Amino acid sequence: MSPTIISRAGWDARPPKRRFTPLKKWRVQGIVLHHSGVKNAPKGVTAVKAYERFHMDSRGWNAIAYNWLVDEEGVIYAGRGPSVVSGATKGWNSRTESICFTGWGDVKVPEAALKSIKWLIADIQHRYDNKLWVKGHRDVGNSTCPGNWLYDWLKSGMPERVEDPVNVDWDGVSAHLEGLKNIVLASPLSKRKRSRGEAVRAVQQRLKDLGFEPGGIDGIYGYNTKRAVKMFQVRYASFLKVDGVVGGNTWDVLFS
Repeated sequence: MSPTIISRAGWDARPPKRRFTPLKKWRVQGIVLHHSGVKNAPKGVTAVKAYERFHMDSRGWNAIAYNWLVDEEGVIYAGRGPSVVSGATKGWNSRTESICFTGWGDVKVPEAALKSIKWLIADIQHRYDNKLWVKGHRDVGNSTCPGNWLYDWLKSGMPERVEDPVNVDWDGVSAHLEGLKNIVLASPLSKRKRSRGEAVRAVQQRLKDLGFEPGGIDGIYGYNTKRAVKMFQVRYASFLKVDGVVGGNTWDVLFS
C-alpha cells in the first residue's frame, strides 16, 4: 500500500520567493537523508510549517529547503517537491533530492516512518532509472545528521522488521528480485561502469549477509564491492567466471 502523500497545496505551503529551478536529470547523482536535529520536535504538518517559517523567515531562503519530508506517522509531504533544486545539502543541492524525517533520528524511528522513507527512496530511484546512491547528510557534509539510529538503519540496507514469517509477501519479494535481475541482464554491474542503484544495493546486502564484506550498503559499485564479488565468485569458481562483474549467472548463484 502506498503511503499518504500531501502536496504543497495540501499543507498550504507559501509561494517560493523565486521560481523553483528544475534539476537536470543527467546531473543528479543521489538522495540525501536528513532529520530534524531537534528532540521533541513538532509533529505532522505543524513540523512542516515550522520548517518553512525557519527556512524562509529566519534564514531568508527561497522556500522550505527539502524536496520531501516524512513525519513519524509515515505521512509524506512535498517540500519543494520532485525534480527541483533543494536548499538542504550544501554543495549538493543541484545533484541530489533530499528527504527529511521530521522527528529525532538518534533514537528508534517509528516503523511507519521507515516504511515511507524506504518507499519514497524507491520512488525517486525509479524516476532516475535506479542509478542513484543514497547517503546520510553526514556523508556529504560536516554534520551528525540524520542521527545515529536512522543513519545506521540506512547503512544497513534499510531493513524491514518481520515479526511473523508466515506474513511475508514472498511473491512480492520474488517479483522485486526479478525486476532487479532484469536490470542486471540488460547491463551487468561492475566497477568499471561505475554501476549504481537498487540492484547494486541488493548485491551488497546479499554479500554482507553471506559473510563477504562489500563496504557500505550505498548502491555504489566501488572497489570493496568488486573485491567481495570476486571472493564470492572464487568460492563458486567451478561455474562462475571470476571477474568481479555481476551478470546473470553470478546474480542467480548469489540469490539462489
